[in-house]
Amino acid sequence: MKNNKEIIKFAFPAMVENFLQMLVGLSDTFLVTRISLSAVAAVSLSNNIIAVYQALFIAIGTIVASLYSRRLVDGSKESRQKIVDSGLKLSGIIGLVLGLVSIFLGSFLVNLFGARGEVLTLSYDYLALVGGTIILLGLMTTFGSFLRAHGDSTTPMLASLLVNVVNLLLAAVFIFVFHWGVIGAALGTVIARLLGTIYLYQKIKEERPSRQFWRLKLDKELVRMTFPAAGERLSMRLGDLLIMMLVISFGEKVFAGNAIGESITQFNYMPMFGIATVTVVLIAQEFGKNDFENIKRYIRKTMLLSVLMMAVIGGVILAFAHQLSQMFTSDAVAIQSSDTVILFSFIAIFFVTGANIYTAAFQGIGNAKLPFYATTFGMLVVRTLFGLFFGHFLGLGLEGVWFGVILDNLFRFLFLRYKFKQVSTI
Repeated sequence: MKNNKEIIKFAFPAMVENFLQMLVGLSDTFLVTRISLSAVAAVSLSNNIIAVYQALFIAIGTIVASLYSRRLVDGSKESRQKIVDSGLKLSGIIGLVLGLVSIFLGSFLVNLFGARGEVLTLSYDYLALVGGTIILLGLMTTFGSFLRAHGDSTTPMLASLLVNVVNLLLAAVFIFVFHWGVIGAALGTVIARLLGTIYLYQKIKEERPSRQFWRLKLDKELVRMTFPAAGERLSMRLGDLLIMMLVISFGEKVFAGNAIGESITQFNYMPMFGIATVTVVLIAQEFGKNDFENIKRYIRKTMLLSVLMMAVIGGVILAFAHQLSQMFTSDAVAIQSSDTVILFSFIAIFFVTGANIYTAAFQGIGNAKLPFYATTFGMLVVRTLFGLFFGHFLGLGLEGVWFGVILDNLFRFLFLRYKFKQVSTI
């Protein structure tokens, strides 16, 4: 069993990787600020759609890592090969479908999200290129899952670093030298992800697909677990959209402040997402040995490490909340709203960590349905209804909405913890 130092060493590259993946879209947004506000709006809008695609691939990668880790312990080479072939085939199918949707229905999608005129044209250009080749992101995510299952979380991080550096350099050249605008930013991302995919493929050895993998049937357990895991991610995105609709009802300044606060506090969650990623692998391996005592120890260890690291980062951000918010805007209402988000994000650290670690634990033992049910109910019922009740009916405004957010995470943490104790005592 890994000690705390070994867990951190395993998890740290995953934390950095999550941050680097987030930077790809932010880099494009930053570069196109030199073009026009329409370009900024177009890239931001398109990246919101692409974030949904990414959530689906993360779900697939999580389940692939769980199943492959278990079969490293208790399965044959043939059973592992089946997961390799099925994982790549599933990622490929979903990547191709999403790519075709982006190309042929991209204009409809960005129009649905409110794009008009020049923003609509630019949004479609970006979505058709980056979304149209989204299979590259799917393959990178799946290749990275195989490597993490073998205990290598550094190589996927280096691949993400390569993608960021290449994207930044190429996009800058395409935008400022060739003057290709938003299309230049998109091309930089596509080429960078292609190189990242090739790099990861060269690094995997035992995990390479068989020559006839496209003709083989998908592994039933992979499909059975992937759909609820993907549903859990989509429920998160839908819940965020509903909360966004609640917040925007308080006015444009409050909405802007909330967005600023969330941009700042996303750094709070980097340790948790990284540790949750490796928690799936560690618990899957112990589950393959049928060792629930070690599984319980890993849950305690990963929760403690996540909370401590998030508390340090969140505490620093909270201490300088006002100054950080002022870096984005001078509007008093927006600054106050941003400060509110930073405060509540810090208060919620323990509950958010608990909900995510227990979600990872269930996925590690092969039960993706229960986290899906908990997240769907928590996001769409607890978070939304209590946010509406506290925010509007009690007149607490943005603070009321964030009370709803805390209650959702508290509910999911306690519910999943209670159900996991039942499973581990059987």
